[in-house]
Amino acid sequence: MKYKIPFSTSKYFLFSILTLFAFFSFSFQDNNESSDDIERIVVTADLNQGDLSTLPIAATVLSFDVIEKRQARHLQDLVSLVPNLNFSSGASRGKFVQIRGIGERSQFAEPINPSVGILLDDIDISGIGGLATVFDLQQVEILSGPQSVATGMNSLAGIVKLVSNKASEEEFAQISASYGQFNESRLAGVYSNSLTQSVNGRFNIQSTKSDGFVENSFLNREDTNGIDELSATAKFDIELSEKSLLALNLYHFDINNGYDAFSLDNDNITRSDEPGFDKLDAQAASVKYSHDFSAHKLQMTMSSIQADTDYGYDEDWTFVGFHPFEYSSFDRYQREITRRSVDVKLANIQSTNDSLAYLVGANFNQHKEDLLRVYTFNEGDYSSQYNPTNSAVYGQVTFALNKDLALRTAARLEKFDAEFADAEGFVADIDDTLIAASASLEYKLSNSFIYAKASRGYKAGGFNIDQRLDSANRIFAPEFNNSLELGLKTQAENLFYTFTVFHMRRDDAQVSDFAVFTRETDDGSVVTSFADVIGNAGSGINQGIEFSATWDINDAWLVQANLGYLDAHFDDYTKVDGSVTQRRQQAQAPYYTGFLSSIWQINDKLSWYVDMDMKDDFGFSDGHDERAPFTTIVNTELNWQKDSYKVQLWVKNIFDRQQFTRGFGGFSNDPRDEYAFTEPYYQFGQQRQIGLSVTYTWE
Repeated sequence: MKYKIPFSTSKYFLFSILTLFAFFSFSFQDNNESSDDIERIVVTADLNQGDLSTLPIAATVLSFDVIEKRQARHLQDLVSLVPNLNFSSGASRGKFVQIRGIGERSQFAEPINPSVGILLDDIDISGIGGLATVFDLQQVEILSGPQSVATGMNSLAGIVKLVSNKASEEEFAQISASYGQFNESRLAGVYSNSLTQSVNGRFNIQSTKSDGFVENSFLNREDTNGIDELSATAKFDIELSEKSLLALNLYHFDINNGYDAFSLDNDNITRSDEPGFDKLDAQAASVKYSHDFSAHKLQMTMSSIQADTDYGYDEDWTFVGFHPFEYSSFDRYQREITRRSVDVKLANIQSTNDSLAYLVGANFNQHKEDLLRVYTFNEGDYSSQYNPTNSAVYGQVTFALNKDLALRTAARLEKFDAEFADAEGFVADIDDTLIAASASLEYKLSNSFIYAKASRGYKAGGFNIDQRLDSANRIFAPEFNNSLELGLKTQAENLFYTFTVFHMRRDDAQVSDFAVFTRETDDGSVVTSFADVIGNAGSGINQGIEFSATWDINDAWLVQANLGYLDAHFDDYTKVDGSVTQRRQQAQAPYYTGFLSSIWQINDKLSWYVDMDMKDDFGFSDGHDERAPFTTIVNTELNWQKDSYKVQLWVKNIFDRQQFTRGFGGFSNDPRDEYAFTEPYYQFGQQRQIGLSVTYTWE
């Protein structure tokens, strides 16, 4: 295994502070240009819902324009734009996101409490990442570092929020169509207008289909790992009175994707006789009521989601008759997920003369998840019921120490209860009281903003449900994330950049491992299977640097750059097989990530966009040593626009580099060598693809 020696802690902080000082000195040079006309970006995922440039959080906001130029269809297509952000697949889409090296990588039979919260407006879709399609969005917000004060136990590492466009008073309509290689097509439409004097509405629908990048040689098909997704949204903004607003959002998803990704030879050519699938049917709704009093603002939000997932795969990856030592099995997981939440918060309306701003709130969440697993080698079907409930109170107080200096403090107290029972007779419950807190010192000077922040986040404990595990490995404890962060944000007329230094200590870090089991069949062949196991390591350190910049070089040329450095490692811990792992780089945590893009306005109708993202090599798992190699991907788009028409000619992954989205190791699934040698197995992502998109807009 390739091992790199990262900066020592002292050198790391010395380098960080010196670099920050250099930016600090540059930022505070005299600048007489007015910033009144600079566009303000509001971050809605934070308690403050404040301006990005004066928010004491390491946040990245991806605009609609960025999403469109990337020809993004799903959140996974945007991950590489953000410093120290990664994802893992193991399904038809990259459902699991890691921020600064923290986050789940998969889910099978076990219930999970996600480390990264994913929100679609006010709907919690954490752990249901297949719903993270990105059509008709205003922006995507990524908040890095513990955000438990704002959103509770699902944000130990951070939050990703998809913010959809609001209903408009003026008429707006748009239709678009795309077609690309691998038989990819996308049809979409949006309509927004005032429906009555006090009601605005917005409606959208999209359908995305693709054969995918895998060929099944046994079935002679090229669509067994394909995409078939339909989504629709209806939004209503209702003005109840001059001071009262009501927002109603309705969502529908019908996803019928294939899942046939792994092959014995790692060549994207499968031999499965029973290709898998990754299906999802979901309906969701949210209602938000806002009222402005003379000195306070009240906001009440209720949300609900009902999702049915159906995920299965051909475990042997081959067909009956492939080899004398073969086995044949299929594994299927069906879940019925119901989530309901209520959130109420009250904040004072701060005037320019006020030295105190405060916010208080309460939150209640109820979750129900029923699982049915149908597996070839189980004597009967496996079923389980998981019912977590959490209630919380939270608050925030900001003290203006003078006109430029402020102290912001916040805390959250959360009660978490969870009950679990399965068909094997395993019954358990968890009752935890969890506390999150944060404090930041914020300083404004000229066109710059500096903050120093300390925060603590948490993630609930949980269960390992595989009955083959011993009792010591069945329950694991909560994890806590203690973070120190120093940040600088500077905004001028043609330049905005952020620089962040962070150090996070993970206590009782939840480490994903796996146990390998073998069994001999009646004909003498050996069948290998595995079970995910989560345990608590002593501690983990996640520290690094993040830099983002947007620069309007002139009226025709804009450049963006995002860079991240990450040193994420665990101290010594004992794995499920009894072996002790020495200091180890955490999974899905490349040492550095980078993104660079350029937009050149050639003339008033034609523009050219090109971007490059890079990612250092990284380990796939804490339980084995297989790694993804260093990867650099280049994409481009030529955009022609006149009046209401827009045509985009695009190429993804120009140089056709292999992208590794999931990897396994530590076992053999190949009967040709009698399962004697452990081998790596990989899932691959976006191949080179050329396509054309046409959009017509009227308003």
